[in-house]
Amino acid sequence: MLAGYQRIVLLTGAGLSHSAGLPTYRGPDGLWNDPKLARMNDVEALSHHREDVCSMFWKFRSAIGKALPTVAHRALAAFERALKPPATMTIITQNVDGLHQRAGSVNVCEYHGTLTRWRCEVCQVELEPPWPAAPPGESNDVDPSPPDHCGEVMRPSVVLFGEMIPTAAERTAKYALRDCDLFVAIGTSDTVAPASSFVRWAQLNNARRVLLNLEIFDEAHDQFTDCVAGPADELVPRWFATEC
Repeated sequence: MLAGYQRIVLLTGAGLSHSAGLPTYRGPDGLWNDPKLARMNDVEALSHHREDVCSMFWKFRSAIGKALPTVAHRALAAFERALKPPATMTIITQNVDGLHQRAGSVNVCEYHGTLTRWRCEVCQVELEPPWPAAPPGESNDVDPSPPDHCGEVMRPSVVLFGEMIPTAAERTAKYALRDCDLFVAIGTSDTVAPASSFVRWAQLNNARRVLLNLEIFDEAHDQFTDCVAGPADELVPRWFATEC
């Protein structure tokens, strides 16, 4: 369905990783529906309750370590590999789970950062802590605590409420959207700023704009040229079929 486009930009959200066993953030069972968890996802909470915030995200990281890329992740990676130059595809993901890369996608912009890397705010070094090892044939559910560096607990390299989008990610997204002829939002309501403005940037280019999401919000039909409701694992392989 999407063959022939030359400058493709995707915006992916938590709905893409839901079938991997990872919760969404604002859906019916979303993490941020819990006021306590939502308060912990704030830069002010990091300042005053650093260990609690870092421990919460470390638990999220442990869940991510047990997850595998979904059918949808793998379909997007296959579509990217099948593109013929000069066609390009940029994935701007709001997810922090690293599943796009594990599925084989290369051109990924982690707009909200990632839980696979952790940062020291004293010296700004960024590390990827090793995942816990388990003896052969056994599962290991025990993940050590967040690492220390320069005498304090390292923080996740994610964008908390109240923080700015990283400059490099912002630049990558803007450059990709500036020239796109196809914009596809997958597994996201596309209503949370600043990513909610992406569809309007694509519209300025007269790009085709497709929304693939479990639910379609009321205003979507005014912003997107195509709106299709359904699970990502069903819609993405069909829309990104490599034989098309």
